[in-house]
Order: sequence, then C-alpha cells, then structure tokens
Amino acid sequence: MTKLIVFSFLQLMMFGAFAQEKTNQVDAQKHKQGPWSEQMPEIKGEPGYTWEGTYVNDLKEGLWKKYAESGGIIAEETFKHGVLNGHSRYFYSNGLVSAEGSFVAVDIDGQKDTYRVIDPITGEEKMEEIPRNANSVRNGVWKIYDEEGHMTKEYYKRGEPVSPEELDTLAPTTPVRKAPPAFLPHQGTGGKKNKH
Repeated sequence: MTKLIVFSFLQLMMFGAFAQEKTNQVDAQKHKQGPWSEQMPEIKGEPGYTWEGTYVNDLKEGLWKKYAESGGIIAEETFKHGVLNGHSRYFYSNGLVSAEGSFVAVDIDGQKDTYRVIDPITGEEKMEEIPRNANSVRNGVWKIYDEEGHMTKEYYKRGEPVSPEELDTLAPTTPVRKAPPAFLPHQGTGGKKNKH
C-alpha cells in the first residue's frame, strides 16, 4: 500500500513537471521566445526585482509582472513590440494599487533622425542618421491612489497633461451619417419620381 502511494505521488510530480510550460527558451537565432523570468540585481542602491512575462522575437509582448525580492508585486505593465503600450498598474509594498492607467507608444523603432555632425579634429561636417528607440507616454485617465486608498485622477493626451474637458473633446467621435436623399438622380428631377 505504501509503495502504491509513493508511486502515485511520483507520477503526479512527473506529470506536473511535464505540464508546466518551459521558460527562458531561445530559438535557433538566439531570440528569446515564450514565457520568461528574469532576475534583475540591485543597481545603485535600487533594490533588485524579478520580471515575468512573454517574449516574442526578443521583444516583450503582452502582460509583464514585476516582483520585489520579498515576493510582493511591484507592477503589471502591458507591452507591444517591446514597448510599454496599454494598461499598467503599480503597487505599494503593502500590495495596494498606487497608480493605474494606460501608456501609448509615440515613436517607432527604426524611425531615424538626421543630425549634422562635426568632426572635432578635421572640422569636417557631415549628416548622420541616428535610429530612434521607441518611447512611451501616459495617455487617457490615470488614477493615483495614496496609501489609504484615496484616489485622484490625472488626464493625459499623448504625454501632455490636459483637463477632463479637453480629454473628452479629444476622444474619437462616431461620424454622423447623413440621411439618404429623397430620390436618386436616375429617378428624375425636381424631387418627383419618373413613372415608366
């Protein structure tokens, strides 16, 4: 009987190990793919943390969660093509939400800016293209909470603070449909239908 219990327990453990999706996998081109967990060390006095989310072709995609070394959640951020783009939430150390809202990507990787560069030795001038890195800014309504749970709202349009009224006027509107004409051009002139 004891052997049967031990054997069943071992089978369950093996099934659980195979059922779990593999993390931190790279493809043949060495691109990060699929579920990923990264341990980030302490840097310049800032505490370390753990990132968990999904990579697609080396770029963060979808929901990523950031955890403190203690295990408490720090942030939930949405990425698209490796850039913050979508709903995000940030947390106090006690687990309560400190802020939530959306980001929108305003620059696209691969766009280039052209700069005039002067060689300091020869004085020669030339134009150089420098690729941009994508950038994210706050967009829409952001809810900011104090540690007692009291909320205030901030309003943004592509990174610029705006009033609630300005945000409402900047919201997309549904186009107004025109009423169909009383008659069609092939039906005659003067609003009367042709009788055939």
